[in-house]
Amino acid sequence: MEIDVERLWRGWRRSPFHSFLEMDLSEFDREAGTVSFSIPFKEGYKRSPKEEGIHGGVLASIIDIAADFALAVAMNRISFPTINLRIDYLRMAADGDLTAHARTIKKGRTVSVADVEIFDAKGRLCAIGRGTYATAE
Repeated sequence: MEIDVERLWRGWRRSPFHSFLEMDLSEFDREAGTVSFSIPFKEGYKRSPKEEGIHGGVLASIIDIAADFALAVAMNRISFPTINLRIDYLRMAADGDLTAHARTIKKGRTVSVADVEIFDAKGRLCAIGRGTYATAE
């Protein structure tokens, strides 16, 4: 039986941390193993109250959640523990809404991998990440 993806995301949003990030699932493709999120800007995301820029920890969290959810969609399962998370910060993300696109790279019996790209409000690619997850039953 296929999991209802939108219902699954609503369940994930019950996590206090996921709720704080306010990530909105904007699209998904079960066959391709892809998901996209829009993330509305919050002052609490800033790295400094007096300077523009979103804190790298916020971007890292978005990457981890988006990659895990892409795998959940692709593999028709609830979620997976993170084994490793690698992030390259390409430029400072400008204040404003963010967009994250995640895609499944490998659906493995014991280990799976997904990649994520994050774009800032100016449409610039700001960070890329790869998550590795334990997918053994």
